[in-house]
Amino acid sequence: MVIIVTSRTSLKRIVISNSKFEGLRLAMLEDDQLFEVYLEEADEESIAGSIYLGRIENVVPNLQAAFINIGESKNAFLRERDLYASKPRNGSALKVEMLKPKQKIMVQVKKDAMGLKGPQVTSYISIAGRYLVLMPQISNIGVSRKIEDVKERKRLYSIAKSISKGQGVIIRTAAESVEKSELEKEMDLLRARWEEIQRKFRHARKPQVLYEDPGVLEYILRERLDNSVDEIVTDNRKTYEMVQKIISSYKPNHKPLIRLIQGDAFRKLGVEKQIMASLSRVVRLPSGGVLYFDPTEALLVIDVNTGSNTSGIDSEDLILKTNIESAREIPRQLRLRNESGIIIVDFIDMANESERQLVIHVLEEELKKDKVRTSIVEFSELGLLEMTRKRTSPPLREFYKVKCPVCEGDGAVLSPLHRVRNLIHELEKLKTEDGTIGMVEISAHESLKNYIDEKLIQSLLKGTKMNFNLLFDNPIPYDYQLSYKTSKNTKKRKKH
Repeated sequence: MVIIVTSRTSLKRIVISNSKFEGLRLAMLEDDQLFEVYLEEADEESIAGSIYLGRIENVVPNLQAAFINIGESKNAFLRERDLYASKPRNGSALKVEMLKPKQKIMVQVKKDAMGLKGPQVTSYISIAGRYLVLMPQISNIGVSRKIEDVKERKRLYSIAKSISKGQGVIIRTAAESVEKSELEKEMDLLRARWEEIQRKFRHARKPQVLYEDPGVLEYILRERLDNSVDEIVTDNRKTYEMVQKIISSYKPNHKPLIRLIQGDAFRKLGVEKQIMASLSRVVRLPSGGVLYFDPTEALLVIDVNTGSNTSGIDSEDLILKTNIESAREIPRQLRLRNESGIIIVDFIDMANESERQLVIHVLEEELKKDKVRTSIVEFSELGLLEMTRKRTSPPLREFYKVKCPVCEGDGAVLSPLHRVRNLIHELEKLKTEDGTIGMVEISAHESLKNYIDEKLIQSLLKGTKMNFNLLFDNPIPYDYQLSYKTSKNTKKRKKH
């Protein structure tokens, strides 16, 4: 599931486009500015939240973990702290050491597979509804921090305690002002779901999925629909009817206007254009500053620069102003791009500690708008701010971009000068062939025209039976293709 987010303004709408070619796509807009996007193709790849019957493949005490076969292409990774089990009497022993190969175990996916790593799982099971989260194995009770009214928090805590029956319950933000009868009704539904999962687990033998989170449409309406949503716009009749049915089942205090329009809703309301703009490496700030986003395999690096904002402002004031603007924009961009993991921000050096704390305060306030947890680890000795954002789904760029065939994902290509040097070396190697080569053909991109010296090639082939034909018709930038003909057959060599 891919997520894109920005800050709250006034008119808020959910836009839903559904077509055979592009599938289901949802976006959230505030005054026509995009702040969240969910793609069905991303959700289909995600198994986060799903509950599986798994089998222990092997236990690795040195890693304090076990590898679990859940029936997917890669084994899942279960850490010691995510294993629901009593601590062994021997204080030095690990809980994972009690697991045996081929043992059956119920696990829930915390994080999807990434790169060479398999999915990360936990055996602490939780089942989410619109108002409640049931944690059947533990007895903790909690109320969402986003419900700030003290009286309401006490009311909801009291209700949770009365309906928990010894099981863990978390009251979600959507439960604010909801009657006890509605919460009891949902709790009964979640308990019935848990009993069905347990029944499947008892009777199943092979690794398989026991429970999947609902589809992307129901998930988004469950997670994001609140009293602040003014309207829902869709371009599909069946989706329109499904939205009406889902909202009626939730019985919200405030019902948004549901509107059916003709044509592609994403293009008609400017969503697609904003998505493409969000893929840029460069983000310009209102006062002229610039942010550079450089993702790597291990982390995301964000560089803050004053850019064109250089005149008429005192240097220290300019630095602080640019850093504060960056602190407001970076959380929005992280959600917009759905970046996660380790994040390093290189703010412009500030004069004193109070300014650094002000920047952190602004960051923390903006991060409160994000449903995905982000932790700030203060400034390092080098002046870099370290953060971590929980991974929920792949970043947006993975669904819109592919590896460059020219640079092979490096973000840069070999210089024209070095390309031509490689060509010369290729020609020198041909001189050592068995003397049967008659014609050499070079198909180069026009970007190499000022670097290829035809006289040099002529002198290089002088004394051989080889002739050459040079054309600048290669369609790939900074590339060439070298081919040659022999008396017996035709061979080709390519350089990309």
